[in-house]
Order: sequence, then C-alpha cells, then structure tokens
Amino acid sequence: MSPIETLAEKQLTAYNNHDLDAFVACYHEEVVVLDADGKVTAKGHEEFRSRYEGMFARGNFGARVEQRLQHGDHCVDLEHWHRFREGEEVNGTVLVRYRLRDGLIGTVQFLK
Repeated sequence: MSPIETLAEKQLTAYNNHDLDAFVACYHEEVVVLDADGKVTAKGHEEFRSRYEGMFARGNFGARVEQRLQHGDHCVDLEHWHRFREGEEVNGTVLVRYRLRDGLIGTVQFLK
C-alpha cells in the first residue's frame, strides 16, 4: 500500500473509532480542506480540529470506503457515510480526494 493509501485508511479507522486526536494526527499541520469547487473551507490543524470537534463529541457516525483509487501522491475514496441527528439516521455518498504532503495528508477535498 502506498503512503497516501495507508494514511487514508488510518484516518478512516480513527474516524470510525471516534478518536479525534488520531484522526487529526493523519493530517499535515497546514492541511487545506477544499469543497467541490476548490474553495478553502478550513486551513491548518486548529480549524480542521474545530470543524470535527462537535461531531466527534456526539459520536454516532461512521463511514466505509467502497472503492479507493491511488496515483502518485493522490488517493480518491468513494465513501458512504452515516450520522444520527435527533434520533434519525442521515447518510450519503461522497468522493474524498487526499494529497500527500511531507508524509501526511496535506489536502483533502470533498466532491459531492
């Protein structure tokens, strides 16, 4: 498995275990989070962590990867996610693109 695939799997495991520290540790200190249009929605560990703190504190969420493609420093996952909001399950599918930077995930983009 390539380094970016290993990190994608490691962060998914931390996500499903609701381990915010292990999840954030997979990402570069200067991680950049992009939306589908390439707009920056978070930058750096502090913004990245705050983006997920509430969800990790509540729990009741998870994801599975149906397919993973890797080329060079890039990895794209077809991810099926679920969360519980107000007692009801909400779920969906998203493409998630990861790019390696200095041995960690440096860029993550959500393609809905």
